[in-house]
Amino acid sequence: MSNQSQTVLIGTTLNPAGDKLVASGIRLARSMGARVHLVHAYEMPRIQGGFPVGEMLDLERRSLAERMDRQIARLGLRHEEIAGTTLDLGTPHRVLIEAARESGADLIVIGAVESEEAFSRLIGSTADRVTRKADRPVLLVRDELAMPFARVLLPVGLSGCAAEALDEGLDLLGGMEGGRKAELEALFVSAEVDGRPARGQSVPALARETAAGKLDGFLAGTRSTASWQIGSRVEFGFIDREILTRIERWQPDLVVLRTHDREGVEPFLLGRVTMALMRQGGASVLVIPPVAARIGMVARNLEAVSVAA
Repeated sequence: MSNQSQTVLIGTTLNPAGDKLVASGIRLARSMGARVHLVHAYEMPRIQGGFPVGEMLDLERRSLAERMDRQIARLGLRHEEIAGTTLDLGTPHRVLIEAARESGADLIVIGAVESEEAFSRLIGSTADRVTRKADRPVLLVRDELAMPFARVLLPVGLSGCAAEALDEGLDLLGGMEGGRKAELEALFVSAEVDGRPARGQSVPALARETAAGKLDGFLAGTRSTASWQIGSRVEFGFIDREILTRIERWQPDLVVLRTHDREGVEPFLLGRVTMALMRQGGASVLVIPPVAARIGMVARNLEAVSVAA
């Protein structure tokens, strides 16, 4: 992805309690050389008897605009760093997705949960719906984004769609603070051992060597990996369980996922594995939808053709 005219869209509640999320998004945008588009969705205010609806909405909007200005001032976001702001009446996930499309945002940054009281391992309904329906990468931030990154986990399948998503994820990661210096690990989990479901039985050395060879071949054949130092790891068992175990033990700052774990699945459906990792994993998650991966691939191909010409 080119660094030219990038936009990072950040969903905000406008509350001081959410400043950590917005600050994380701002820091990320700065590291990418991108500008920030702040978005807040609000509900219809309660209308007091006899008070004109239009005036009530106007007062609500002015109040929210003042709160957004205060948040911008609190966080030291400079005028030239702002690509735009959106205050819109509607369901949060719809407002965020529409604002991302209208602004041409390259990345959506939202909190994984909707309040600080929620458990950090859960995701809120807005995060869930945005990641299901967005046609561009989404970064779910848990509490506060740890930057620069020290460790990044890359759970991968071995399909063409997985390669496209990995390319897109690495392109984004390369422009983020610490992305190039982080320790990267590609994790492949095989659900089978010699054609039988992997259910905790011992795994023959040959089966491990075969799976490791497949993973190394996948990484070698993926366009973007040649310029990265990526460690590889193979596990056997339930895919979501093994990845969650690795997250718990390795404590990555970021996990890069695609939105579904099978080819041929309707693009806006999240796979079981991806959903389990988003709901139960303890790390921030960069989610790459297939649509975004294909758009990124086409853009890179066009850029390559232009340079060659």
